[in-house]
Amino acid sequence: MLFRFDDFDRAFEMVNQIQRRLDRALDSDRSANPVGLHETEDALFVSVDLPGVAEDALEITLKEEVLTLAGKRDVEPPEGHRAHIQERRPYSFTRSFSLPSRVDAEGVTARFTDGVLTVELPKAEAAKPRQITLSA
Repeated sequence: MLFRFDDFDRAFEMVNQIQRRLDRALDSDRSANPVGLHETEDALFVSVDLPGVAEDALEITLKEEVLTLAGKRDVEPPEGHRAHIQERRPYSFTRSFSLPSRVDAEGVTARFTDGVLTVELPKAEAAKPRQITLSA
């Protein structure tokens, strides 16, 4: 069987396309941030690992019972520096969570410490467990 250079070019381009797709898939996996959602009797807590994300690059919104977190990480070297190795990649993310109970939107607080975002969402009074007394 005789191969032409065009055949090699097409095969090489196919391998490059597969590599690019694999790189994109790995990049999207690397940008997935570990999330925790837990609750107490009085509140829900969402915590997200966000290494390298600046506090001013975060956006937190609550609409009805859906919490949305968005942000981005830039990894440009400081001005006047030239990168020789750059394994950290910039990324942006948006994650939305359907909350398991109604919350008091006015009481929501967030803190960002050591690259971990923690959002505290107090439960609405109607969502808290209550004791029901029997009537005779």
